[in-house]
Amino acid sequence: MTEWGGEALARLRAVAHVGSGDVGVLEGRPLGPVLQYAGDVLLAALAKGDAEEVLVRECLDGLIERGLPGDAELAAELAAALGTRPAEPLQPLPVDLGAVAAAMDDGDQVVDLERGDVLPACEAEDVPGRWLPVPPGVLPPEEDARRGAARAWLAEQGYRPVLRSL
Repeated sequence: MTEWGGEALARLRAVAHVGSGDVGVLEGRPLGPVLQYAGDVLLAALAKGDAEEVLVRECLDGLIERGLPGDAELAAELAAALGTRPAEPLQPLPVDLGAVAAAMDDGDQVVDLERGDVLPACEAEDVPGRWLPVPPGVLPPEEDARRGAARAWLAEQGYRPVLRSL
């Protein structure tokens, strides 16, 4: 198996960000270090009908076994997409998990519940119910774990991240 080098990680990030579901980016590489990204890629592939169930189950099992923040939420989404369990009653929110994780690091940020933008709290318009304050937190240094922590926090607030579109 080939490890995840800088170029491979950049391609994985891009595939996850645009939601193309290109599972080719995962082939021949271990899913363990990138389970959050892999799960997002596989969710997009399942939506298109292009995912191999074996690969989805490998990611699902890895998430359940690892058990870091956000892994259970992503595992539940994958299981629902496979049809093995009902979907969680979370509201879709078009937000970038990396931006939410960065906001958790920085503190004093908000998420726009209409557009999914993450902004400094001082830039938020005074519109009741539109903004979700992001609490400051100490996140792990690993990028995949940071995404998971952001996903877990969003789920606690009743939201699940979905692909952002223009």
